[in-house]
Amino acid sequence: MTRIRAPRHLAGSLPWASAALVPSAIAALMLAALPACADGAAAPPRPDLAAWDAEARKGPMTAGETKDFMKRLARYVFDHHLKKTEGSKQRGMVYEYLDTTRIGHFDQFVQGEALDTMHDGAWLAAALVNAYRATADPFYKDFLVKWQLPFYCLMLNHSDTLFSAGRNDAAPGAHEFGKEHRLIDGEKGFAPYWWDDGASVSLERRLKKQALGAFACVDNLAGKPNPQYLLDGYSLGCSNHMAQDLAVMLQAAWLLLKDSASEDDKRLASEVAEAAKNLYESRLLHHGPIPAVTAAAALPAGDARRLASAAGDAADFPTANHYTAALYDFTPGQKRALPAFADDQQYRYCAAVARFAGRLPPGVAFRTIYDAYTEPMLWRYFCDASEVLPGLNRGEYGHEMAGGTFDYYESDKKGVRFLGSRMGPQNMVTSAIALQLLKAHPGAWAARYERKFPADWRVFIIDPAPGAAAEPPRNEVQTLGPVTLSLTGTRYGLMLCGTATGDQAALRIYSRPDAKGTHATITLKKGGPIAAVNDKGETLLVVGKCEAHAERLPFDVFIPYTVAKGQKPWANGIEHGRCSIQAGDATRNFYLISPPGQVKAWLEREVGQGLRVWDAVFRQYGYVPTHMGRNAFWDGLSDCGGYAHLISAGAEWLLYLEGKEDWEVHRAALSPIE
Repeated sequence: MTRIRAPRHLAGSLPWASAALVPSAIAALMLAALPACADGAAAPPRPDLAAWDAEARKGPMTAGETKDFMKRLARYVFDHHLKKTEGSKQRGMVYEYLDTTRIGHFDQFVQGEALDTMHDGAWLAAALVNAYRATADPFYKDFLVKWQLPFYCLMLNHSDTLFSAGRNDAAPGAHEFGKEHRLIDGEKGFAPYWWDDGASVSLERRLKKQALGAFACVDNLAGKPNPQYLLDGYSLGCSNHMAQDLAVMLQAAWLLLKDSASEDDKRLASEVAEAAKNLYESRLLHHGPIPAVTAAAALPAGDARRLASAAGDAADFPTANHYTAALYDFTPGQKRALPAFADDQQYRYCAAVARFAGRLPPGVAFRTIYDAYTEPMLWRYFCDASEVLPGLNRGEYGHEMAGGTFDYYESDKKGVRFLGSRMGPQNMVTSAIALQLLKAHPGAWAARYERKFPADWRVFIIDPAPGAAAEPPRNEVQTLGPVTLSLTGTRYGLMLCGTATGDQAALRIYSRPDAKGTHATITLKKGGPIAAVNDKGETLLVVGKCEAHAERLPFDVFIPYTVAKGQKPWANGIEHGRCSIQAGDATRNFYLISPPGQVKAWLEREVGQGLRVWDAVFRQYGYVPTHMGRNAFWDGLSDCGGYAHLISAGAEWLLYLEGKEDWEVHRAALSPIE
């Protein structure tokens, strides 16, 4: 019999417990292992999960500990990732990757020719704004205004003279950028994937042992000996993705600086507003309006019409995200990737802060909480053999689902399973904001159910966070024809407990409301075994018992969802998902939802204890690695993006601990635009 695995923290408590720019090019690159370490350099350590777990068990970080951790992170980036060369046009740029085994050598800075140096620097600048607002420590503001913002303003406000599309020095057959990405001569607001003067090396060229670029670029060393694969020139590509990262930075920076008494700050605020305008106009040329980019430009311009288009309907309560797409709203046979980033959540949130002048409506609050709570669950489903530590998630490669399940799980001991420093820390940022929203809007989590589907049978999902007590089930008892029962959701399946009249009964559970969608039929027989099949007639895993009773048929059943390893397809129960159950001629729609206290406990674990886990990672490695448990090269890279998101997570956690709210902090600098 196939065993169904439960998470470690639930063992014994359940009845069954015993999107890329160039996919092929990026995939090959991300799987590659470059030369591991410099001669004589120590290989990066293996992840010490036991030590990290011990730190997590100490409980959430205190405010003092959080401030200390944030400062150590920011100081490391300032000391090691920041380009400080006087006279260089890139002075103030923060490199994405620092090879910690090559510090002080020509190749200490590594850049992917279509990766994230400009993106990560923007996230860091936004994090410095958040950190300064949360702590008032001048170090963060000085880092921002003396280094990063001058660099980004130079690039975005003068790209028409700094960069030219007149030539392409890339290798024959190199990737050529299309309309979204390719530099247009004379445009302002363009930020290339990379721009350097020989102070970094190309990731792709070292891997392929080729002198010329793998992506369209201007290369000042083309035709000259370049055995070290130095980058001197600039990429001819940008992206909508990068533009949104830049927009988050520009909006946050402008709000920080615009009301300053300092003339230097006011001058810089004006340059930031110009950069936001140029970025917006550049994206119109390449793509069209993008909400986050529109918000960043419309806000300083006081443009109410454009600002109104920068965020969705305030009355809507959308649930569409990676979690729902992978488990519920999938097309059979179509693969769905697990999230490697939490960028979209921050784009939407920042655009909403601008659009609604910091007065966030219920729909925005709900969506922010929903994403923070549900997106990490996919990685937990994959990790069926171990408990996922708070704040940790997958690296940026290789995990997909199809048909609501995985091709392989952690327990299969094969495939890609390394950890990364993007998705986990980014979701920690959103989790801290979600906690602030839960506190400010206690009814936000249940609002979708209460406003749109109050007639549905509300079924609670019981999934206590590790170390937290499970809330007592509050599920109602319902009668459907010959059956009286209660339903209780878990993360991995559905529990049914009740009685039926007669010697046998059949229950049919549908994946959609109104007896639609795929389904499972559970057959109950007095004193006999319980059986279940899906709508294709395939036998389903099911456990439980039917007691022999003189007058009725008592039953206690647990049926695992499709996502549980070993189960055949029938349905997945998701947060705020609607299904239906049928007995005889009676059908009832039911609505799955976690109790609000459970949501809060998981979010506090994710960010408060996640900060402890990442502090332990930082202390073990001495830096924030790109990946952990992958190979010596990637584990040896210090990743600017990880620092940025952890600093922001710490800042938002501080606001939560102090009873403050991120949107209110920003609203102090906002006024409604009529």
